[in-house]
Amino acid sequence: MSDTSESIGTTKPAGEGLSDEEMAEQVADQTDSNLQVKDFFEREADGATTDTAAADADADEVK
Repeated sequence: MSDTSESIGTTKPAGEGLSDEEMAEQVADQTDSNLQVKDFFEREADGATTDTAAADADADEVK
């Protein structure tokens, strides 16, 4: 959508003017960030595999 002087400073409901199918198409390629790291947390469910906290670990420590 291009901004016009009439649309600047106004808000509209998300998906206004779109069908359910069009909204589904827009989000179809998005991935939940939890799914991106799901395998790591499943491996760690029974205890850490390293002594380094995941938030502090280097990428090679959490593969």
